[in-house]
Amino acid sequence: MTTTSHYLDNETPSGLRARIGKFFFAEESPFGLALVRMVICIACLLVTVPRWIHSRELFSTDGAPTPLALNYGYADLLPVPSGGIAVALMTILTFCCVTACLGWCTRASLAISAVLYTYLNLLDSISTMTKYSVITSHVLFLLAFSHCGAVWSIDAWLRRRRLGLPQLHSLADHPKFAAWPRRLIQILIGVVYFGASVTKMHTPAYFSGDQLWHWMITNVNNANPVGEWMTLYPASLVAFAYLCVIWEILFLFVSWRGWGRVCMLAMGIGFHVMTTLTLGLYLFPITCIATYFAFVNSEDVVTAAARWRRWTRRHGETWLPRLAAVTRLPRAISGWATTSLRLTPAASLGVFSLLLTVVAVGAVEVEYRLDIYGERSPEGPLALKEIDPNVVKQMFAGSVRLREYDKLLAFDVGSSMFGGMITGVRDTFYHGDPVIAQCTLSPPHEDMWVECNLHDSNNILIDRVGQIVVRSQLRGNFLYRACEALDPGTYFLVLRTGTQELTRRKIEILANDAARCRINAN
Repeated sequence: MTTTSHYLDNETPSGLRARIGKFFFAEESPFGLALVRMVICIACLLVTVPRWIHSRELFSTDGAPTPLALNYGYADLLPVPSGGIAVALMTILTFCCVTACLGWCTRASLAISAVLYTYLNLLDSISTMTKYSVITSHVLFLLAFSHCGAVWSIDAWLRRRRLGLPQLHSLADHPKFAAWPRRLIQILIGVVYFGASVTKMHTPAYFSGDQLWHWMITNVNNANPVGEWMTLYPASLVAFAYLCVIWEILFLFVSWRGWGRVCMLAMGIGFHVMTTLTLGLYLFPITCIATYFAFVNSEDVVTAAARWRRWTRRHGETWLPRLAAVTRLPRAISGWATTSLRLTPAASLGVFSLLLTVVAVGAVEVEYRLDIYGERSPEGPLALKEIDPNVVKQMFAGSVRLREYDKLLAFDVGSSMFGGMITGVRDTFYHGDPVIAQCTLSPPHEDMWVECNLHDSNNILIDRVGQIVVRSQLRGNFLYRACEALDPGTYFLVLRTGTQELTRRKIEILANDAARCRINAN
């Protein structure tokens, strides 16, 4: 026994098993998990608070729930609550997200949030359940098994007061626990990215830029003015598509330490910020960035705290007195609570349960009195609004043949291509330059005969080029060359289908220096 203890104390085991054990079970202060806890709960609140008023409609038998299990033939897999119960459950979920963010009864709050968030998402598979909600459910589940409430939380503050522990003056004095919950969250987001890259590899429209382009020119998610501007440079979408796939593949393998972690996380933040600007996504970027805090370890927090102290010593003379004046009242309240509150864990849980019950019952009463559907109004329940007769006529008109013009999405002219997209968009060419015309069609479309004809300034046909663009293609490319047989001047590229002109582009052909010398000599 003594020999074994001496071996364990003085020798460090090596090998793959030991490294895996150290990776998952090395003890550390859960600063990163505390940050994940705060941010992911804020992301949950951005979902629950706007939907609370519609809980009866989305999640109860009084409304129109859409359980996910119904798609698989299990209509009664999960019970659908009544209207009042649905409002109470949504209120409890919102309350627990707030308390988990603050770190009060942290483990119970996270466990309740994980169960209710997953349950309510499964009852509304059309609007509430999305990619970010699946990630959030897993993160809440893992946090419920962690000690993320041991630091930066009300629980930690109450524990110090109850045990009479001194105020912590160093981050290194915080309690330490095994790192496995943080590691599992890191693996979770890495696997999500890797799976997304595998999906993109089987989507040709992604690598051609068509998928991103069609998302950016619409407001399918939310308004995205930057995305609409980027569609003017379609070749850049191809470059970003390849860069994104490479980053998603490497994230799981490179993001653990050193410069690899810094680069992967910085690229991830940039990627998610760009999805907000170009695709109109909001909650998905916040959810994914929340998991990035799992890559924050104790050394990072100690280093950041040291730098903060140095900065405040140098630059805090002007604003520290103002900050002290602002925080005087919170400090007074904290001092009163310090001398008055010495709750045991059982008492804290009792107060938490009592407050949770009062908030849930009060919210049900408030929702009942608001009566947003007019069920108890003197006029009776709100009546459905009559649809505009013109809209009804269009709905029952049957299939209407699309105009040829409606099948055209874009018509660009340039001199170079990258990844199947026009890069050098221009309207002025010199003798010898290639003139590439590209028409982009809106899916779906039938097999089409498309012509791109060259006309002079008097609209006289000079050359005709046509091709079949089959239904699986979105683009047709036409190559001309500004040869010296074309006199310098104005020309038009006219796009046609059959006998109908769709659009035209004006181009200028100029003589280069060599051609200009020959013209002057003649």
